[in-house]
Amino acid sequence: MLCDEGMIDFDALLQNSPLPDKRLRDRATLLFQSLLRGQSANSIGLLSPADRTQESFTRAAYRFFDHDAVTLPALHAPMQTALSKAVSVEERVYVAHDVSLLNYSGHERKEDLVPIGNDHTWGYELYQALAISSDGKPLGAAFTELRSSRGLHSSQSAELLPFTDHLEQAERAVDAVEKSLPNRSIVHLCDREFDDLQLLRHLGEREYVIRCQHLSRLVRVHGAEQSLRDHVERVKLSPAGEVVRRDEHSTQKYRLHVGEATVTMHGASQRGVARKRNRPQKGRAIRVRIVISELRKEGQKSLRWVLLTNLKESALSVVEKYLLRWKIERLFYFSKVGFRLECWHQESAERVARRLLLVQLAAMAVYQLRDATDDKSINLMHTLAHLGGWSGRPKAPIGPTMLMRGALLFIASLQLIQLYSKKELLAMARSLEPILGPILRRRGEM
Repeated sequence: MLCDEGMIDFDALLQNSPLPDKRLRDRATLLFQSLLRGQSANSIGLLSPADRTQESFTRAAYRFFDHDAVTLPALHAPMQTALSKAVSVEERVYVAHDVSLLNYSGHERKEDLVPIGNDHTWGYELYQALAISSDGKPLGAAFTELRSSRGLHSSQSAELLPFTDHLEQAERAVDAVEKSLPNRSIVHLCDREFDDLQLLRHLGEREYVIRCQHLSRLVRVHGAEQSLRDHVERVKLSPAGEVVRRDEHSTQKYRLHVGEATVTMHGASQRGVARKRNRPQKGRAIRVRIVISELRKEGQKSLRWVLLTNLKESALSVVEKYLLRWKIERLFYFSKVGFRLECWHQESAERVARRLLLVQLAAMAVYQLRDATDDKSINLMHTLAHLGGWSGRPKAPIGPTMLMRGALLFIASLQLIQLYSKKELLAMARSLEPILGPILRRRGEM
């Protein structure tokens, strides 16, 4: 299901999805196309095509997101197929796991919200696993679960799943990704909240890089027991180059130092113990490679990461692989800002989840266009980026939200010329001459 330029044919993917009838597949295709054009904050937020009225399109979208036969696995199937096409057999792919809080505190019609962040904030919890190519480009969400007060709405299940904790979700995500992308070299990337012995044992021989949180845990080194923190402090770090960190106000250079060690983790997992859900869970001892990276700058406190991994490559390469995890934070940002996820007024997590899976497919399409390498796609990307506000400077990055703004303007223009002739459009413009006069004179139309 690839186009002539090697790009994924999303229309074909949706038309071959396991939705139960053609009418629903056609509707999913139209909604996907609408989502590519940007979002508004109204109850549905989808713009209708030129041959349909906005009211009829909005009603049809509402029926689709409320349709019992539109299961989450059926909506997720096109993404799974697309990822299997994007990642060839035996190719390495990185999968970043993380959780994002969706704030719907102002949405009184949603009755299945859960407290998030603090006692004053209500919303849903979004767990996703983002597939990233071997050269560091984001591909698409390989796994999605949305937590509400009623349970988990999962891309892997047509039924609600019970919520235990994010670590159990991580285990389910690892298994699902490995199953959907067989015979690929998969490296799972996780932040410090996923530092758990039970999860490490579940991963087994599957490759991973996880930022360490529990430095107080006891480990064995050459048969002697000590805390991981004490052992890490004794590891010698060697210079590994410079790192430049930029923010809104400054650019700072740091000296990067890295080191490594190997320990045996033999203790019991403490998952759920603090909340009195579980007793400590014993398990087999596992050998874990520890990679330490430290950013140093004179006059400032050093910034240190301790990473757990079973990768065999250099310590510096392990640090670089972990940095790819930041891509999933950008996916969450893209969903919230580009697709205005926290403005959606669907009245239940189930409806939000259905729309979200189509949004993730639309995000994949935007990523594909942004990262294309053929001349035709690059020219199109630059044209849409200019429409979306890109300055054209080579050093100015083209972001996915900018491409969506350009696509919105471009497709809106196509709709206008489908509905009206140039003569009719100019007649409308002349009626708005007090407002549009300077624009039309600049274009030489008046």
